[in-house]
Amino acid sequence: MKRILVPTDFSEQAKNAFEIAIAIARKTGASIKLLHVVEMPYSSAYGTTTATSTATGGFISPLNDSLAMGQRQVYLQEMLEASKRQIRELKNSIVHDGVEVVEEVETDRVISYIKRTIKEDQVDLVVMGSKGASGFDEFLIGSNTEKVVRSAECPVLTVKKPQPDFNPKEIVLASDFKREVSTAMGKFKAFQNLFGARVHLVYINTPGAFESSGNLRQKLEETAKCNGLKDYTVNIYNDTVEEDGILHFARDIKADLIMMATHGRTGFAHLLSGSIAEDLVNHTSRPVLTFHLK
Repeated sequence: MKRILVPTDFSEQAKNAFEIAIAIARKTGASIKLLHVVEMPYSSAYGTTTATSTATGGFISPLNDSLAMGQRQVYLQEMLEASKRQIRELKNSIVHDGVEVVEEVETDRVISYIKRTIKEDQVDLVVMGSKGASGFDEFLIGSNTEKVVRSAECPVLTVKKPQPDFNPKEIVLASDFKREVSTAMGKFKAFQNLFGARVHLVYINTPGAFESSGNLRQKLEETAKCNGLKDYTVNIYNDTVEEDGILHFARDIKADLIMMATHGRTGFAHLLSGSIAEDLVNHTSRPVLTFHLK
C-alpha cells in the first residue's frame, strides 16, 4: 500500500478518518492525500452571455449576469481560502511524524474529482468519515455513497468513531462467495495480514435465497482454501435480510471491522445499491471496508 486518499468536509468524523488513515500509513509506509473539493451550486444564471428568463418569470440581463458571475468568483475565492486554512488546521491537528501528508483543495464535482484522483494518483485505499444517518452533506448520503463505493478502483474504508490506535483483530468478511470474490480476496487478505487479524467468513442465509448449510460451508471452505486464507472461521448466519444479518453477526462476535465484496446489483450484491448500503453504513459504529468487483 503506497497511497491513501482521505476526502474531508472538516467534520469531526472526517478527522476520525484522517486519524485512522495515519494509523494505517504508519504500518504500511503509505503517503496520505487530504482532499477537499469545493462544489459550487449550479445555476442557469451563471455562464450565460445572453438575456434569459428566470423560473419565476423574471429577467436576467447580460449586465446582471456579469454581476452574478463576479459575485460567484468572489464567493468561490473566499471558499477556497477558507478551505485551505481548514485543511492546514486538520493536517496539524493530529501528530503524523514519519507519515507524508499532502493537502489539496480543488473546485469540481465532488464525486467526479474523487474518482479521477483515485485513478490518476493510483490510490490504494480511500478512508472516508460518516456521521451516520445524515452522512456528509451531499457526500455520504443517497447516490453519492453508491457512486464512490461502487465505482472506486480501490477499497473504501468508511469510519465514524475516533480510533487513534486502529488495530482490528476480529474482521467480518461478508459476501455471496461466488467465484468473482477472488478478485478482492487478495486485498482483503492483505488487510488481514497487516493487522494480524482473524477473518470470519459469513454468508447470510435468508428465507428468500435459502441454501443448505452443508453446501454453503463447502463453498466458504473452498474460497478460503483457494485464496490461501489463514486464521479464519466459516459461518452461516440466518436472518431475514442480508444487511441485518451482517450487523447482528458483527455484534455477536464483537467485530472491529466489516469487509464486503460485491459484483453487481442482484442477489447479495445489492448490498451496495440504494438504501441498503446506506443502512449498513449508517446503522453500525464499526468501520466498513468495501470493494466493488469489476
